[in-house]
Amino acid sequence: MKRREPPAAAATLDLAHALRTPLTSLSLGLGLLDEGALGPLTATQRDVVRALVADAARLAILVDGDLQTDRLGVYAGPIDRVPLDLAELLRAAALPIAAQAADKGVHLASTLAPSVDVVVDPVKLAWVATSLLGSALRHSPPGATIELELGFDDGEARFVVHDRGPGLSAEAAARIFDRAAGRGLFLAREIVEAHGGSIAVRSIEGQGSSFEVRLPRAGRDGRNGQEG
Repeated sequence: MKRREPPAAAATLDLAHALRTPLTSLSLGLGLLDEGALGPLTATQRDVVRALVADAARLAILVDGDLQTDRLGVYAGPIDRVPLDLAELLRAAALPIAAQAADKGVHLASTLAPSVDVVVDPVKLAWVATSLLGSALRHSPPGATIELELGFDDGEARFVVHDRGPGLSAEAAARIFDRAAGRGLFLAREIVEAHGGSIAVRSIEGQGSSFEVRLPRAGRDGRNGQEG
């Protein structure tokens, strides 16, 4: 007997299915623009198009995540791993946020160690980084600084997003990655953990929050794991 979805879950699934087709068309059109297939772009226009490409990818992951989580309770989307330098991925993910931050009068400061080799899904992990940076921006007042740091700790790649927003209570911080608290951070946790990593938050009310992501470093054979 086919399991019947609860009404709320069924409505979410219907909406997610309805969004898939226009999102696919939007992504294809933006891809043509980015590739110059419809004519050359100025540097500024290309930056805008790439920011829109990133936003479309983020929406697509949320839609796919809704389809997966409402059926299964956990994120079960595929993780397509490729070896890459995490510094380059974070630098690219931060570009659209930096432009939005400048408009708001918020400074985005990055301290990225070079050659942080990992084996990850570049689209999904970039979405996690953009999601954390976007959340930091939403909670940062004009004149504040958001810090993005990347380095190593105990053989793991580690990146942290610090903001100077209102912060979280201990109770809110303890459930911030729960599905009931919001799909964005819930999906971020599921994606990071699917990579064999972890995500955590440290926050003080009135002083801001720090979201930390840890990932296995790539070994010499290009696979996940500590070099040795």
